[in-house]
Amino acid sequence: MRMSDELFNSVFLAKLEQLHLLSRKIFRGQHHAERRSRQMGSSLEFADYRTYTRGDDVRAIDWNIYARVERLFIKLFEEEQDLHVFLLIDASASMRWTNGSERRSKFDQARRIAASLGYIALANLDRVNALFFVNGLVDDLGFQRGRGRFHTLLHFLRQPLEPKGVTDLLESFTAFSQREKRRGLVVVLSDFLDTAGWEDALQRLRHQRFDVELVHVLDDEEITPTVSGDVRLDDIESGASMEITADPALLRAYRKTVQDFLDQLDAFALRFGIGLARTKTSEAFEDAVLRTLRTSGMVR
Repeated sequence: MRMSDELFNSVFLAKLEQLHLLSRKIFRGQHHAERRSRQMGSSLEFADYRTYTRGDDVRAIDWNIYARVERLFIKLFEEEQDLHVFLLIDASASMRWTNGSERRSKFDQARRIAASLGYIALANLDRVNALFFVNGLVDDLGFQRGRGRFHTLLHFLRQPLEPKGVTDLLESFTAFSQREKRRGLVVVLSDFLDTAGWEDALQRLRHQRFDVELVHVLDDEEITPTVSGDVRLDDIESGASMEITADPALLRAYRKTVQDFLDQLDAFALRFGIGLARTKTSEAFEDAVLRTLRTSGMVR
């Protein structure tokens, strides 16, 4: 059995069914209310009036008000709009890294979460596109809508794509924002390990008026390494290597560097009102996905 088949087996799909029901129970009525815009005509809910101007649809005139004040007013309604959901999945070499254990890679974890978010979005009749990126856009699914298109999304995520290449978030998000003119919710699933940094890349999405949500995927060994003694470190993306002595002082300095990295991303997300969910490869599926749902724009 291929790893992709193990990722999306019948047990996983059964959990998605439960997740869909749970998300509807927890979040019923919340994300619909945030996606309304005023339109003229008959729609979901009356919102307000405005003065009639030439060219307006006369069918929207409120004749009862005209009978009272002899002025023409147009009824305004709130109409729910389709939400365009973009799942941007990091497929760079660092995403395939594991510490040699039986845990899934960061790429596998990201794909499972992307499948879960896509499933719920499709079940709620949102329009969903999934895209892989490295130092630009690698591949994309194209928009899907409706629960019946979930298996198309799943087939796309199952493809035997080997994460490779050097991460370039700014180049990837620039290419995406230049190509995609439809605004919507962008969920970035990545380890955000880019030597050039991540802030300018995320600002590019914000400046293009996308709603941005982040799913930060890390391996436990990256956060709290268990190595000790003399070891050689190989950069999985650049190929550079160095020999170090992993003594307690060096490990403390490393953990502080990692914590600073996490704190900076947290502070950025808080400052700009961006949802941020962090998950480790060892984390159970239900815990990772449910926390992601609670911080993603699709269900808040």
